[in-house]
Amino acid sequence: MKVLIAYASAHGSTAEVAQFIGQVLEERGSDVTIASVDDVQKVDGYDAVIAGSAIHAGMWLTPMSRFLDRFERELASRPLYLFITCIRVLEPDGYEHALQYYVHQETLQQLGVREVGVFAGKLRLDAIDMRERWTLSLRYDGGVIPGEFNDDFRDWDAIRDWAIKVGERLESA
Repeated sequence: MKVLIAYASAHGSTAEVAQFIGQVLEERGSDVTIASVDDVQKVDGYDAVIAGSAIHAGMWLTPMSRFLDRFERELASRPLYLFITCIRVLEPDGYEHALQYYVHQETLQQLGVREVGVFAGKLRLDAIDMRERWTLSLRYDGGVIPGEFNDDFRDWDAIRDWAIKVGERLESA
């Protein structure tokens, strides 16, 4: 099975998740191509697509929106899976909040997205600019000391489990 994993990453964390998912699928025998959405020229020739984006300011990155728009017809004609990474997932209702507010449900339905993976990301305060810090502070709920978010929160076991589940679904299709 030929699988394209196309990602939009602001600081590299989501790109690393895409690479990890690709390794899991390759271990299962898939032929995987991993690329930034900006570098994808076509999706023809792939049996399935996994798209992943970081969440900034409550939405997936603009390059992901452009990718989904550009290849809308082709994506809707093959198995499509989506994953997002965001720090909001760490909060008590974060997973549900991300699914409800950070992915556009109409777009998911229109494209026939089969599964959405939601994962915590990595946040390095020294790697983000003041605009991003301001956006984070606006969304801050006050439940955790801000400095405690300055770490890598990716749950590689959860990401592996999701990738295996996607791989199993692709194999049975």
